[in-house]
Amino acid sequence: MVEIVLPIAVLAMLLVFVAQIRRLISHAILNRTIRKALELDPASARLLIDKLEPRARWPDGLVGWIILVASVALGAAGLFAAADERHDMVQVAVIGMAIGAGILLYAWWVERSTPSV
Repeated sequence: MVEIVLPIAVLAMLLVFVAQIRRLISHAILNRTIRKALELDPASARLLIDKLEPRARWPDGLVGWIILVASVALGAAGLFAAADERHDMVQVAVIGMAIGAGILLYAWWVERSTPSV
């Protein structure tokens, strides 16, 4: 059972890690651009700052969908497993579905409660 659950957990952790690194790099580039614009021409920097959009929250929802789909696949694989492993695989799949649905619900709630600019 561990040989199935562990790769799914590692995949989710890597996905979150890569998304956070990408976000860090993107913020560093954007902050450097705004600082340069403030130094050279403060009037043009105001135009640049006005064009900024709020950050997308897709990584949260994406992780939830990945966990949900992986749990469904694990549950489907459990249907074809040996009888002694079937019960364990279905339990892990149900727990994974609950976690994925919880992450999706959280992402939906945050997106809904964030004021639009």
